Amino acid sequence: MTGWLRVVLIVASLAVMALVLVKIRKAQMRIADSTFWFLFAAIMVVFAVFPQVPFFFSFLIGIDSPSNFVFLFVIGALFVHEFYLTVELSRLRAKTATLVQHVALREEDEGKDG
Repeated sequence: MTGWLRVVLIVASLAVMALVLVKIRKAQMRIADSTFWFLFAAIMVVFAVFPQVPFFFSFLIGIDSPSNFVFLFVIGALFVHEFYLTVELSRLRAKTATLVQHVALREEDEGKDG
């Protein structure tokens, strides 16, 4: 892994951590949602500071280049995160539809009484 990639990983990870902290302070992000981003950024810092870790995992998996492992890890982690966001979005859509139906029924009942 090149020195340039290591510097980019550290700078980008620290920027993500700072951005998440700002969003939490402005109440634009819940602390529970921010844990993924803190963990993700921390892993990237570990990969940058200790290049032996990506070397080990790239050798273990059979990937020729540790930088390719880092990119694969990032893509995989973001796919998993996107999947869980999609599940949450589907749950919220179903909940919203149920809520709209309850409100419509209540308004219809109030219209009959009045």
